[in-house]
Amino acid sequence: MKNKCVAVLDIRSNEITFLLGSRGVNGTFVFNGIQSERYEGYCLDGFFDEGSFQRAAMRVISAVQQTYQGVIEEIHVGVPSSFVSVKTKGHTASFHRKRKVSSQDVEALYESGKNDLLESGECIRKSAMYFALGDNRKYFSANDLYSVPTNMLKGALCYYFVSDYFYELITTLLQNMGFQKIKFIPSTLAQAYYLLPEKKREGYAFLLDVGFMTSSISVVYGNGIVHEESFDCGVASILVQLIQHLGIDYPVAEELLANANISGGIVPKDMAYISEIDEKSFPVQKVNDIIKYALDELCEWVDLFLRTYYKDKASMMMSVNPISITGEGISAIKGGAEHIAKRIGWLTEIVYPDLPYYDKPMCSSRIALLSTALSDQTENWLEKIMNILGGIKK
Repeated sequence: MKNKCVAVLDIRSNEITFLLGSRGVNGTFVFNGIQSERYEGYCLDGFFDEGSFQRAAMRVISAVQQTYQGVIEEIHVGVPSSFVSVKTKGHTASFHRKRKVSSQDVEALYESGKNDLLESGECIRKSAMYFALGDNRKYFSANDLYSVPTNMLKGALCYYFVSDYFYELITTLLQNMGFQKIKFIPSTLAQAYYLLPEKKREGYAFLLDVGFMTSSISVVYGNGIVHEESFDCGVASILVQLIQHLGIDYPVAEELLANANISGGIVPKDMAYISEIDEKSFPVQKVNDIIKYALDELCEWVDLFLRTYYKDKASMMMSVNPISITGEGISAIKGGAEHIAKRIGWLTEIVYPDLPYYDKPMCSSRIALLSTALSDQTENWLEKIMNILGGIKK
């Protein structure tokens, strides 16, 4: 199969990126075009300025189109967790006689489970934490089921629904630009697949995506998300605190945050940051304390989430898996991961793409979406072949 180029629209809470890419060698990617632009952003209630977002989206897509020699037939859109609702369901299908499971059986299990949910809205993806047969042994990949005879198929299934608001806004925008084929991908699910190794996901794995306006925490098991929650806090919350407490302008607040490092302890009282913008000095300890105080809001949300769903978080099962942190926010807050770990009493690690130039947490979502879109392309091609042959039957 020829590996075609795919188009990806990555929507973050203060920046939008459009890119074209294909697979390279040794897990790398070949980029045929990439363009990013900041805009007003969004919160849990929606975009602050839909016009600002639409104009930014049109500019980045048009910029890449102008330099691309081919035709863009389909766009894969990353859906931020703020606009995704995750529903889980344990479901079972019984057969009249023992037989080998086919791909149609797995798809029928998904469809039957979704119908039982009675959810309205657009389901943009389905996945499974795991499957099981009559012996209750767990299978994390559907491909492992096909050679095993059984009279029962079980699944811990996950369904991802996009909000009507986001779906209609994006669909209208892209169709007006002439794109009729649009596929939606849950952004955090794509990051979980790309950033967290399969073995880690066979236990409970935790992914904290720290953004500019919003952040989210997801609990991943196998190939599904068990729980997910988003919060209206991130880098912007810290910048606001710096502006209010120090009486400074936004550019100076950005400069102080970029130079600060909160991983250390108490610093000498006479140590100060000197702003290159307005040449004023600011005590390092005071700046660090403001940043820590603002970051504590996110820590409190994360801690509440963990206590709500995982009260026994000190148990060995949970504590052996550190919280994997990514996103542009953790790049902007030096020492942020260490502070979160101390504040909530849980080990943390920073995760990012293992790629030259893109080996930064701020690149995680765009690279993960590209990887998922390319994997979908391969799976769709294989599915067409298998459907011609009557489905996967071994």
